[in-house]
Amino acid sequence: MNFLKMMRIVLWSFFGVRKSASHQADMAGVKLPMLPVMAVVLAGGFGAVLFSLARLAVSVAH
Repeated sequence: MNFLKMMRIVLWSFFGVRKSASHQADMAGVKLPMLPVMAVVLAGGFGAVLFSLARLAVSVAH
């Protein structure tokens, strides 16, 4: 459950829109040293998905 909570916090921060009260409530119950790790993992996964889609588009078009 904590893993999903951290993922939700990071994804909301990527989106950039968040209510202050919700942010404070989420930050109260999470391990802060793990948030940067989760952010790097999710950013890498997002980059990998974009890279794969670009390769697929190029291979289909060629």
